[in-house]
Amino acid sequence: MGGIALIDERKEAELILSRLAPLFTAQWHCQYRIDVVNNQYGHVFNFFLDIRRAKHRERSIPLHTIHTADLEVLERVITGVRSGTALTMNFVDFGQVRWPLSQRWIR
Repeated sequence: MGGIALIDERKEAELILSRLAPLFTAQWHCQYRIDVVNNQYGHVFNFFLDIRRAKHRERSIPLHTIHTADLEVLERVITGVRSGTALTMNFVDFGQVRWPLSQRWIR
């Protein structure tokens, strides 16, 4: 019955933010960043929390995977996540591509 699975972008963003909240503890000399990785082989987008502390190893904690290759869906999820946090987002393996809705470069 392979139908198209509809993704609720608002719920995906809320899930990412709910998983982010307990991991984000404001500490001195600590940098937090959200990495969004385009997994071209699995046709999914992965979200990670990247934590860098002085004199410690860098940690990358998986937050969520969105099972689609549609950039419009990802752009709406990113908009929802950005409305809930001010952390920097790093986009990995996107190449020279623009967002479909805003037509800005993915950076």
